[in-house]
Amino acid sequence: MKKPSSLTQPLFLLGISLFIYIMALSLPALTFEIVEHKTIHTGSIYIMKGVEVTIGGILGLLFLQAPAIGWLANPLYWYSCKFFVQKKYKFSIVSAFSSIIVGFTGTISTYWFALPNGSNPDSQLLLIKLLPGFWLWLAAPAFMMIIASGFAYWKHSHRLERKSVKLR
Repeated sequence: MKKPSSLTQPLFLLGISLFIYIMALSLPALTFEIVEHKTIHTGSIYIMKGVEVTIGGILGLLFLQAPAIGWLANPLYWYSCKFFVQKKYKFSIVSAFSSIIVGFTGTISTYWFALPNGSNPDSQLLLIKLLPGFWLWLAAPAFMMIIASGFAYWKHSHRLERKSVKLR
């Protein structure tokens, strides 16, 4: 009997998605310029790693900052993984797609809404560049959506195949 390929094993593919997510947290994700109200520009650049952005997003939600809505992509991604393990592929696809949309729009909104610079009331952080950690962070739910779509298609095609066998 032929051993199934690891690329067709759901938990292996889920592991790849989780690995991408963890890599995103460890890499630089966003570049900010520190801007002071009085001088307009400081020239100071601050690069945040993915884990810093994640922690900042939680705090931003607590303080009702609009760009922090992008943090909600994280639980949506985790739900996508949960639904995938439960073989609820349609729910996994929807939550992964929602994760991508919420994460992208929430983070991009930082271009228009300045963030506070810690405890310094005279300066703010302006997003100037999206780095590899951000793109990998979005790639994890995108990969989850692709593999869930493949398994949903496979499940649907096998259901149709069984129905055609019964009709004969």
